[in-house]
Amino acid sequence: MEINKQLFEDVLSGKLQGTFVLRNGQSIKSNTLKRSNSDTFPYEIIIKYDNQTTDYGTYKSNGDFESCSTSYFDIIDFIPYTDMKQNELTIEIPNDKIIDWDESKKQNKIVLKDKQLTYKDVCEKLFKDDHYTIAWEGYPIECCSAIYNASNATTKHQLECILAKNKLANVAKYLNDGWKPDCHNRNFGYFLCKLPIEIEIIQRDNYKFNNNVIFKSKEIAQQAIEILGEETIKLALEPLGI
Repeated sequence: MEINKQLFEDVLSGKLQGTFVLRNGQSIKSNTLKRSNSDTFPYEIIIKYDNQTTDYGTYKSNGDFESCSTSYFDIIDFIPYTDMKQNELTIEIPNDKIIDWDESKKQNKIVLKDKQLTYKDVCEKLFKDDHYTIAWEGYPIECCSAIYNASNATTKHQLECILAKNKLANVAKYLNDGWKPDCHNRNFGYFLCKLPIEIEIIQRDNYKFNNNVIFKSKEIAQQAIEILGEETIKLALEPLGI
């Protein structure tokens, strides 16, 4: 096996165990390898002779051995243990945690950190059973696969609301005819609001209503209601995510 820095690091971390073979033919157990205090020679290995005397050799990061007086310490091979099961350690990691490999390496122990929630995690939680998605024709259908599809939803109603809001945005794009809000002249436009009984057109006096579909004028907003109908408008104004 190639003798290099990675081999030494794997041995020190416990990922690999076995026997070092020295140039003089002697075999040394891998647990005698230690980390040295020297930057030039960061590794050292302990050898115990038959007469019970001990000695050690030092190695560079790349595995090269340098010593004029003890060249027999030069490692020429490494024989890994074929059965590591007796030395394995099983760690149960909570679902909301992952191993922080950088900190684990620094502290020379297993360090856990909070798992960053991703949209993939959300999909796996919400869509493990049947769910709804938008068909290529543009309407909601029941589905049981493709759980990472961006158009997936837990209810048909949610997609109906999203599609209605998209229709409203398209109508606004058409009726506004290139107009955009002008904050310098405080021309913020108008938006539609769903009240318990009726739909109201409200002046957008600042940018705190950024999530709404915006119209150039009150008249244009009223025209959008006439084009789509009140039922579609009410769907478009439904609160989502609850």
